[in-house]
Amino acid sequence: MEVNLESFFRAVYDKILNKGVFVNFTVNLIYFILKLIVCIILYRIVMRILKRLEPLIEKNSKRKNIDTSLRSFISSVLNIGLHAILLTLCLLILGVKESSLLAFFGTLGIGVGLALKDNLANFAGGIIVLLFKLYRVGDEVTIGGETGYVYGIDIFATNLRTFNNDIVIIPNGTIVGNKIINYTKTPLRRIKIVIGVSYENDLNTARKALEGILRRNPLVIQEREIYTHVTEYADSSINIALKGWVLNENYWTVYLQTLNEIKETLDDAGIGIPYPQMDLHIKKEQ
Repeated sequence: MEVNLESFFRAVYDKILNKGVFVNFTVNLIYFILKLIVCIILYRIVMRILKRLEPLIEKNSKRKNIDTSLRSFISSVLNIGLHAILLTLCLLILGVKESSLLAFFGTLGIGVGLALKDNLANFAGGIIVLLFKLYRVGDEVTIGGETGYVYGIDIFATNLRTFNNDIVIIPNGTIVGNKIINYTKTPLRRIKIVIGVSYENDLNTARKALEGILRRNPLVIQEREIYTHVTEYADSSINIALKGWVLNENYWTVYLQTLNEIKETLDDAGIGIPYPQMDLHIKKEQ
């Protein structure tokens, strides 16, 4: 047994000191580094070509009137697909066998499919959004309680830009299963503002004063009915709804202008806007 161990260690020692081993190792290492450099150069060249082609593709797609949302989605898919192809080419260049690569991607596909099943639902949701044109880039929408403008539609998510210029990322899978309000779908939009007035005030006077705000605004469509009505007899106020129609693009301008004028208009008409009050009675003990 001792002789066998001694022979084994002697063989290992001779193998290590063998110059041919070091030469082969050095050659293989240099060859691997060269292939790695080729992969890096290939990746950088393809990425630079793609960046230069992007403006041309964008310009060409605009000429063909391809929808902005579709362009955004296709760009996201192509970006991921191109990276996957480059990764495969680099692995082949580095010497990975095709059979091993197929087995690897097959196993990887199963693992990724199980781990990213929600992302597959998001991908399917993105396709549904584009096919049925639920919304497009630039539309004003409310999705999942978030209101803003559609900033972009990617492969897995929709980017929403709020009025505060925040970017909200909403997974496409949750969008399909939720209520979507697309304000841009219709050219006209109705303004509705609820104002509370005091019980002591005359309702007709209050209603005429409020209607006058919209009648004086040139952005409000005067051909359509401008009216008010009582919505609720609340605890401390009578709530009146003011309604009128505007073009979609003028909605927020008119809405904010109306809010700014309400108090001054009611003050001029002698109408008070109540606020919650609490009467406190102190009882002294005898």
